[in-house]
Amino acid sequence: MGVLRFFRRLGLKSILGSALTLEEEIYNLYASLKEELAELEVPPSIVHIVDEEAGHQSLIRDMITNRIGEEEMERILEGNNLHIHDSQSLEPLSKDRYGPVLQRLQIILDREREICDLFTCLYRKSKIPFVRRAFRFLKEQEQTHVLLLERLLGKPNS
Repeated sequence: MGVLRFFRRLGLKSILGSALTLEEEIYNLYASLKEELAELEVPPSIVHIVDEEAGHQSLIRDMITNRIGEEEMERILEGNNLHIHDSQSLEPLSKDRYGPVLQRLQIILDREREICDLFTCLYRKSKIPFVRRAFRFLKEQEQTHVLLLERLLGKPNS
């Protein structure tokens, strides 16, 4: 491996490692919400989002630990859609049945927006091509999470 490729890989691992920490935080918020819903029927839309968060976390972990080859990594970073469902197919949750859940989802949405804004800012400020691609990938993933949550909460997409 050339020196440039080595430093590129090291930089990418650092970026993805930081992103993984944020993903784990969000996943834990969803997991605790899922536990709270134990007595209620968990809406399939929430199960899908939790599954997607777990998949996103797993993908980032695989990228960090070199379980994904360079060509596949490049394909992923180029922005091929990695989400398991379409936000337009989600119906807003009923306020009558899921009122407390909606409050918790709003907290998660606020955090997802903060993370999305962070990656958007870092993407805009980055000048190094592989760094820009990494932040664009992370930004796009978070934008999708924001759209899904807005849809569940019955909010117009931002």
